[in-house]
Formats: sequence, C-alpha cells, structure tokens
Amino acid sequence: MTGGLWLGTWARFIVRNRLGPYVPTPHHVGKRLLQLAKVTKVDKVYDIGCGDGRLLIEAASRYGARGVGFELNADLVEEARSTVQRENLQDLVEIKHEDAKSADLTQATVVTMYLSEWGNLSMLPKLQRELAPGGRVATFTFPIKGLKPIATTQVDGIDLFVYAIP
Repeated sequence: MTGGLWLGTWARFIVRNRLGPYVPTPHHVGKRLLQLAKVTKVDKVYDIGCGDGRLLIEAASRYGARGVGFELNADLVEEARSTVQRENLQDLVEIKHEDAKSADLTQATVVTMYLSEWGNLSMLPKLQRELAPGGRVATFTFPIKGLKPIATTQVDGIDLFVYAIP
C-alpha cells in the first residue's frame, strides 16, 4: 500500500470515528490466528469488522465452526454474503450489517478482530461484560492493553495474540 493510500485510509477512519479502517487480513495470517485460538466445530466465532468475511469462511470451511460477522461497510457486507453463498456456508456463517459496538456478543466463544489500539481498548469493556469466562479473543498487530495473552506467535513479522476472558 502506498503511503498516500495508507494515510487516506487512516484519515477516513479518524473522521468517521470507527474502530479501525478496512485492511484485509492476509489469508495465511488468518489461518494461523484461528489455529492459535484453537477454533473447533463447537465454537461460535464472531468477527468484529469482518470485511469480506474471510476469517469466518476459513473457520467454517476448515473447522466447521459457526460464525457471525459484523461490518459497517455495505459493499463489504454484500461481498462477504456473496462469498458465503458461493462457498455454500450459509448454514454456518451469517454476515450482519451492524455496528459491533451495539451487537450482542454473548453467544460467542471466540471473537476475532483486527482493530486499532484505540479500537481494541474501546471494545474491551464490552468483551469483558458479554463473553463468558474462558471466551477467547484473537487479534493481531495491536495487543489489547489490560489483558494478558494466553498465546502469542509471529507470522512474517506480524504479532498474533489470543486472550481468554477471566
């Protein structure tokens, strides 16, 4: 991504006061993040800012996990829903055009998110309030200040973190 394009993405994020800009998770990073979070078919994976739905599609197709994605960008919602349909995963994956800050996360066993440091901090109280003890939060690049990770690794120099809600 060129400097101007990257700066423009962040400028739009700041102006709109969102949790973070849309930056697609590289497929190999997403796969490793789901492995690190130990996702299985009994999990319900919620993806905050799911973008094109790639993490949920991977969790469903690889592990048989159910998933719900939350995305504000209508074009990305449509793209994600189309991919879910094309992959015949509509029984496992639901994409919602909804703000995750007001969504019900109580059924999630794993929450994935790639947010800014500020976005992580702003979601932390909601995660602590709504996830059951032991619920896992998987993220990368930006750690969640105030939580101690239960697992970490690096993929191509990118830090991955998994946390358990106490």
